[in-house]
Amino acid sequence: MKEVLKRGMLKFENSFFSHVVRCALGMIIPLVLTGGIACAVRDFPVAPYQTFLTQGGGRWFYDFLTMVYEGTYGIFSVALVITIAYSYAMEKNESLENVVMYVVVALAAFSAQLNLGTEDFDVAGLGTTGCFAAMFIGYLSCMAFSKLRRCHKLMLEQYTAGMGGGCVSAIRTLIPLGIVAAGSGGLNLLIGRITGIYGCYQWFNHIFYAAFQNIADYSNFLSGLLYTFAVNLMWFFGLHGSHILEAVAVHNFGVTGNVVFSKAFYDVYVAMGGCGTTVSVLIALLLFFRKERTGKLAGLASFTVVFNLNEMLTFGIPIILNPILLVPFVLTPVVCYCLAYAATVCGFLPVLTHEVVWSAPVGIGGYLASGSWKGIAVQAVGILAGILFYLPFLKMNQRMEVYKAKRHVQVLIHELQEKEEQIDQPVFLTRGDHIGMISRMLLLDLKHAIKNKELYMLYQPQVYSDGTCIGAEALLRWNHPVYGMIYPPLIIYLAEAGKVLPELERFIIDEVTDGIVQTHAQYDSDFKISVNITAHSLLWDIEGYIRQTMEQKGIDARMLWIEITEQDILLQTDVVVRKLEELKKQGHKLLIDDFGMGHTSLLYLQSEYFDVVKLDGSLTRPLLKSHTNQKIVRSIIELGQELGVNVIAEFVENREQRDLLDTLGCHCYQGYLYAKPLELEAFITYMKQMNEK
Repeated sequence: MKEVLKRGMLKFENSFFSHVVRCALGMIIPLVLTGGIACAVRDFPVAPYQTFLTQGGGRWFYDFLTMVYEGTYGIFSVALVITIAYSYAMEKNESLENVVMYVVVALAAFSAQLNLGTEDFDVAGLGTTGCFAAMFIGYLSCMAFSKLRRCHKLMLEQYTAGMGGGCVSAIRTLIPLGIVAAGSGGLNLLIGRITGIYGCYQWFNHIFYAAFQNIADYSNFLSGLLYTFAVNLMWFFGLHGSHILEAVAVHNFGVTGNVVFSKAFYDVYVAMGGCGTTVSVLIALLLFFRKERTGKLAGLASFTVVFNLNEMLTFGIPIILNPILLVPFVLTPVVCYCLAYAATVCGFLPVLTHEVVWSAPVGIGGYLASGSWKGIAVQAVGILAGILFYLPFLKMNQRMEVYKAKRHVQVLIHELQEKEEQIDQPVFLTRGDHIGMISRMLLLDLKHAIKNKELYMLYQPQVYSDGTCIGAEALLRWNHPVYGMIYPPLIIYLAEAGKVLPELERFIIDEVTDGIVQTHAQYDSDFKISVNITAHSLLWDIEGYIRQTMEQKGIDARMLWIEITEQDILLQTDVVVRKLEELKKQGHKLLIDDFGMGHTSLLYLQSEYFDVVKLDGSLTRPLLKSHTNQKIVRSIIELGQELGVNVIAEFVENREQRDLLDTLGCHCYQGYLYAKPLELEAFITYMKQMNEK
């Protein structure tokens, strides 16, 4: 049952609609926070400050903040149409030109129902009041445009086939745009003629107003309860409920002094920290999830949540369209509403008789509303109830986040392996989907792990056919505290793409050279440890760091062999060649790793730089069943013998495979037949035991 629920939640969260809406609303956060902070600073409820702003020398600052607020919230719906269209097109993997066309079409459809140029035009439809209409029309117009584009005749493809430049997409959009815009305008006109109400946002305002009117006349408690429930349910689906129901609040829930519930009552005692009473979420995260991603996010969002601006939390956790947090997000405000309403009816709180700005911080708002500590006390009880209500759901969400992240890591590893097989360069960090998100999170964790030395090295022995252990290959490992063991090539990719490869390789060199020193202290005979580098490694002063470290620790260069993958040899530039020459001069033996994966030819064996080649598992694993592989391996070994290049076979897992390699002329092996990768002390013990026989 639990797995069924997990799959259901994942299906909902990964749905096309969820991705589009969440992405669109997320992109509009800077607009909301900028306008909201300007409003909060302008309306901060301290009398001397307000006097200074409105009547003193601060009038210019008041006007400035008003312009910022109106310049952001006043175009909220227009911005939302743009982000909806952009997100829709990006989710469809459209080209940049087509993304622009989606935006143009959505804007045309939205504008067509605004009654521009007529007496019915209301500029409020461009701001927060029209946000529901903006989302509704933006999404539907993109759906219609997407379907119309499938009709090749409408796209004028026969006329644009020979054209070039950006005008091709524009011309192909001509007829679909006209149809969508005409449809939007025509529907607006038709409904207007029938109902006498023109403009999509005005239709919705009328519907919501009518729905609340009868209940408001019947019961203040029930109408307030319905308003609280509806506002937060809308917010959960990404709809700005308080803005959508603004007309309802103005007409039905003004401060009159003779009823308990009003919009100001809701702002003070319910919407603490914003919709969903998210100040409770903030405190719960800071208290119980400090070390988690959400706890760190809460620290960042604290300043804005104080002023009841919670977008960083609702989209960062996320809460919006997150089925796990639906129940507490909608019902916590209902609980706070009932507590405050009961406190007022019982006489503990006075009936609110004056307006309190929505951005008043918790505590200040409670004091201003009640005129005493009692308002603060009711707020505190509501917040505490919210923390207790949210906490089990936040823990469940944390477990679900880990579950999803582990799935995403596995998908990321799978895609990286596909890129490796296709000899293609992966690009994950800049992607906007869950792969990009998990890649960026892993990169941050990797930087932290390097800094705090949370990575470690294991050593896989390399053994001659006579049983002599000549040394080992040092292998990087990262046991992530959440995702478990991370695929080593992914570590290297993140380090390269995230530009922390030098830091990672300094750590590796330090660890391996320390390992050589410890091994030499316990084992007197000759041995060597090989370490992997990439062509990108040679683009910083790695050879200088190796030389400096070896000299400081008194290590003979012959004890440290350097492996570079066959694929990276393709990147031979003058810089890479010069660095290889320098490493060779220092006395290190150079190895071609993963030889046989198809990246280079046998001609690389003629290179004067390389002393050893390591046969990749793609050659050695199917060796017993593949006569072709046997011939290839024999050819490589014979050519290596003629050129003075030794051969080590990787992934040797059974005696039959080892015996066949021995027959073919390969006498040095690495694989599970002998030992899995070992910790340093275990490797030293293993080598001593093997060589004392």
